[in-house]
Amino acid sequence: MEKHSRLLISFNALVISAFCLFGFLATFEPVNNAVAFRIFYSILGITATTVSIRMMYLAIRNRSLS
Repeated sequence: MEKHSRLLISFNALVISAFCLFGFLATFEPVNNAVAFRIFYSILGITATTVSIRMMYLAIRNRSLS
């Protein structure tokens, strides 16, 4: 995978992480089934953040083959 592709995946994962953070904070308003949404946003946010960090690391660490 090229460097630009990894950085694009990383940026998209950061956008998803930001959305999950907003969603997690929004679940503290009085709504039904807030615990289920908190769990969903937490798992998705942590996964997206991990993918983003990994892609940034690989983009910086590995040289492009071309």
